[in-house]
Amino acid sequence: MSKLIFNRKKSAVIPELRPMYKIGKLLLILKLCCSGGKASLLKLHLFNWAMLEPQRMKALQVSAEKKELLVGVWGIDPSLNMALSYATSEGLLARTSNGAYQLTAKSENFISGSKLIELFDSEAKELKVIAKKITETMVSNAAKRWVDEV
Repeated sequence: MSKLIFNRKKSAVIPELRPMYKIGKLLLILKLCCSGGKASLLKLHLFNWAMLEPQRMKALQVSAEKKELLVGVWGIDPSLNMALSYATSEGLLARTSNGAYQLTAKSENFISGSKLIELFDSEAKELKVIAKKITETMVSNAAKRWVDEV
């Protein structure tokens, strides 16, 4: 009888799935693009999704200029939810009474101490173009259109 033997080899995890990479992106988004350093889950998913491809980021920048969200739908990333849970449990983020995520003093220290904005230099430049121009109202209005289309 023949036998197959498999040797498990270590494989690298792509950066997009590494929790600390995601947490870094989250902190960057909250710091540069969210009023009061807080945002809803949907807004965080929107920015995370847009940062994956240049044309999506460009669409978000155009939306910021026009003050209307031109993106109809966006992806929901389970690894972002895991990073949010981890960051919250570590005290880098706090949940507000309405369910939004907010930067804490610990996260502000982490951002400055780790030079996060310098580490994510190209992403930070893109996000600074958008700044705080994508509002929660714009995001919730886009999400309401999903209900109307179903």
